[in-house]
Amino acid sequence: MIGFIVRSLDNMMMRNAVGDEKSEKKGMMPVMQGWIIGYLYDHKDEEIFQRDIEAEFYIARSTVTCLVKQMEQKGYIARVAVERDCRLKRLCLLEKGEKRHECFLQNIDNVEKKVREGIDEEELQTFFKVAKQIRENLEQMQ
Repeated sequence: MIGFIVRSLDNMMMRNAVGDEKSEKKGMMPVMQGWIIGYLYDHKDEEIFQRDIEAEFYIARSTVTCLVKQMEQKGYIARVAVERDCRLKRLCLLEKGEKRHECFLQNIDNVEKKVREGIDEEELQTFFKVAKQIRENLEQMQ
């Protein structure tokens, strides 16, 4: 089944790229934190709110709330009130978060190189085309 294979591959890649909570001492971080930090890094000139993270990564509000709290406690991000509405809190990447982002990217790049070994460009393009179609099919179901 496609779902099983995708999930298995995702688990294997993320375990090799970023580890889990226990791996943080080795310079790794939980994958979703890494992706969120990367998103904030790529959009640092924009106001990003929790709802943006929910939409971008297709994750529930409660999950985002938990992740944001963890990243705040670790000093990676801060929630900052917006002048026009003090109820709104935008997510800001802190210096420590930027440093973690650099390590995260390095780990991801290493895994990406390993994953692509023995796969030619034509096969990769076919894979990306099929993955895109699967995603579109799933989006239509929502």
